[in-house]
Amino acid sequence: GDVFKWGLRDREPLKQWTVGRVTMLGDAAHPMTPFLGQGACMAIEDALLLGRAFAISATPDEALRRYEEARRPRGTLVQLSSREEGLTLQDPSKKRRTAQDRGLLDYDPATAPV
Repeated sequence: GDVFKWGLRDREPLKQWTVGRVTMLGDAAHPMTPFLGQGACMAIEDALLLGRAFAISATPDEALRRYEEARRPRGTLVQLSSREEGLTLQDPSKKRRTAQDRGLLDYDPATAPV
C-alpha cells in the first residue's frame, strides 16, 4: 500500500465573527482539526441559528449580534475540544475525555437561545 503524508493546520479561535453586516459561519468561523468529526455538523448548526436569529430580530444588525453571541462560545468549545482530542490521541499518557465530559452533547440547535 501507499503511505501518504499531509499536514493539519490549526488556528486559534477568533474573538469576533461579524464586522458590519458580514459574518462567518462553518470553517471560516471555527476551522477545526478532524479528530471529533464535527466540522460539517457545526456548519449546519451555524446555519440553523443564523436563520433563527433573522426570524426573531427586528434588524439585520440585531440578527448578526444574536447569532454571534449564541454561536461563538460553542464554536470555540468544539474547536478547542477537537484540538485536545488530537493531542490526546498522540500521547497515550493523557487521559481521554468523552464528548459528554466536554459538554458537547448537551446542545440542541433547534432550541438553543438566540
